[in-house]
Order: sequence, then C-alpha cells, then structure tokens
Amino acid sequence: MATLRPQLEAIANRHRAVVAACHERLDRLTDAQLRWAPDDKSWSIVVIADHLIKVHAATSQAFMRVLQPAPMLGEEAEKEVPYTYFDRQFVQMLSPGARFKISVPKPYEPVEHTGPAPAVVNRLYEEFEAFAVILDYADQKQLKRIKVVVPGRSSRHGIVSYLDSVVQHDRYHWLQIEAILRNRNFPKE
Repeated sequence: MATLRPQLEAIANRHRAVVAACHERLDRLTDAQLRWAPDDKSWSIVVIADHLIKVHAATSQAFMRVLQPAPMLGEEAEKEVPYTYFDRQFVQMLSPGARFKISVPKPYEPVEHTGPAPAVVNRLYEEFEAFAVILDYADQKQLKRIKVVVPGRSSRHGIVSYLDSVVQHDRYHWLQIEAILRNRNFPKE
C-alpha cells in the first residue's frame, strides 16, 4: 500500500488502528456476546456497529459527491490543508473524550438486527474498507477548498477535517466497545 500525503496518512493510520482492533477483538465473539449490553440504556456491540455502518454509508456518498469533480492533485501534495475553527470544533465533538455529547441524527439511529450479529460486524468491515478507498482517492485530489455538507445536519466542513472526524467518531465508539468487553458481566461465551 502506497503512503498517502502526510495529513491523510495520519488519518489513515488512526483508521487502520481501529480496524485492526475490531478484527482482533470482535471476530471471535458469538452472536450473544455481540448483542449483550450492560443495561437497557446502553448500546450493544452490534448496535454500535449498525450506527457506524449508517454513518459510513452516508458520509462515503457525501465524500464521493465532492471528490469526483475535484481537480487532480497538483503542488498541494506536501501542504497541509488547514482546519477552520469550526472544523476543529467538529472534529473535537466527535472525538474520544469530547466534552459535549451530541445527539444522534435520525438517519444514524441504530436498530437491533434480528439476523446474525456477526454479519452486521462484517458489513461494518465493508464500510471500513470503502473508507480506506475514499482516503486513497482523496489523496489524488486537490482538497484545500472542498467543503462537505454533513449528512443529517446543515453544517459544512473542509473535507480533510471531515475525514478526520469520521475516524475520531469511530475511535469514540471503539472505546465504548472496549468498555463493553471489559464489563465484568460480559458473557464469557
């Protein structure tokens, strides 16, 4: 795999870390373990996966809509695309340890699946792979002036900060999954 320009490579590395952690910890879990939640108000692993699938599916479409017509990369390759104040706030709100919890927009509200829970996790892996393809594609384009409308909200953010926020959001939910796995009541099998 070729190395991306530095700013995108940093985002890709965080993304790869989440994907690797998911494979390492989730691939061997049973249906019952994937569906277990600590209480009625908490999401199970499969519900978190459903939420992330919805987020990735919607954002992938938004990214491709703005990337396809974008000009090919020129001299921008080594230059960092700056984040605006609002871009930094958006990334921070979706990151682990965020001070404020934002509500889940209706299109991203997860549901409990009745089919096999491992199939939902595998679908999440497909979305993760699609995101990696988008990062590769974005690396071929001029990104400085590209803005993306956040699906389910009306705000617009720079594409690099938005790519970053998606990965930070994945990391946020990975920490929720880790907490579920560490819970003393988590089913052993």
